Amino acid sequence: MSPGKLLLWLVLILVALVVASAVVSAVFATLAFVWWLLQTAVTLAVVGALLYGGYRLYGLVRGRTSKSSPSTLGTSQNTAAESRPEDPIDDLQQRYANGELTERELERRLERELDGDSSFDSIDRELERERQR
Repeated sequence: MSPGKLLLWLVLILVALVVASAVVSAVFATLAFVWWLLQTAVTLAVVGALLYGGYRLYGLVRGRTSKSSPSTLGTSQNTAAESRPEDPIDDLQQRYANGELTERELERRLERELDGDSSFDSIDRELERERQR
C-alpha cells in the first residue's frame, strides 16, 4: 500500500470516528433531555400532590369541607349550621336561593344586616314601613 493511500484511509477512519462520536453525543444528549423532562414532570406532580394535600388538610382543620366529602367527625351528614356560610349576608343570599326566604324577607333582613341596628330598632322601622303602605 502506498503512503498516500494509507494516509487517505487514516483520514477516512478519523472522519468516521468524529461522525460516530457526534452521533453518539447527540443520542446521549437527547436521552439526557428526555430524562430531565421525566424528572421535572414527576417532581412537579409530587409537589402538586403535596400542596393539594396540605390545602385539603388545612380545610379540614379550619372546618371547611366540600359538600360531597364527609365532615371531620366521620359522619356523612352535615348539619344546616355547618353548611351555611359564616358571613350573614352570604347566609341570607344562600337561604333566598334555596327558597327559605321570600324576596321581601330577604330585603328586610339585608337592610337589618347592613344598617347594623338592634332588633328593637328594626321592629320600629318595620312598623313604620307597614304604616306607609
